[in-house]
Amino acid sequence: MWLVECPSYWDQGLVRPLVVETGKVVLMCDSCGVVWHTPAGIEEFEHVAPCEPDWSIDQDSHVRPGTVRWASPADVTSAGWGELKWRELP
Repeated sequence: MWLVECPSYWDQGLVRPLVVETGKVVLMCDSCGVVWHTPAGIEEFEHVAPCEPDWSIDQDSHVRPGTVRWASPADVTSAGWGELKWRELP
């Protein structure tokens, strides 16, 4: 599932919900890898660009490969984002 196309002018990725190791749901571009903590942050392009080696997105969370997974519809609903217009992947 995905929400919108990445607003970055240099990218054509899809913004998708991601569950991090702590169970928190964030939004991540599946192409450029930037992360938004909430859907509202996308409009303002308030993003985090996680980098090696820690892949940190805030004090308590990271998107280190192997510790995250793409969110399910149930994850999105539990995050309070179930009412948003989600699209199916092609």
